[in-house]
Amino acid sequence: MLVLIVAAHVFGFTFATQKIFQSCQGDYVKYNSYDPYCLSVIKQIRPLGSSYIIMVSRKGDENYGHVINYIDPNPTSDNEITKTRVIWSNEGIEMTFNMGHKLYIPKERFIAGR
Repeated sequence: MLVLIVAAHVFGFTFATQKIFQSCQGDYVKYNSYDPYCLSVIKQIRPLGSSYIIMVSRKGDENYGHVINYIDPNPTSDNEITKTRVIWSNEGIEMTFNMGHKLYIPKERFIAGR
């Protein structure tokens, strides 16, 4: 049984997903490519614990998009993730995490037709 649990974890089996945080593109930003987009932090509940991913997808289409492993190196709680600040610009998205470090995602990485 333990071998099956470890194998399921290694192969990325996910029991459930939960959206922890979401920020959507404002009307003041135009990418001219299937606008609007939303950035979500999603918690994946796996056999041996949980992990988080960042997904940028078209609004309403949360099954497909640009995915990044959540990079916060500190112990993270769902509450800390909700304190993430997101700035949308015509060039891309800037995230500022609770501990102050930043992640920039250029629009070329997530707009349709990338």
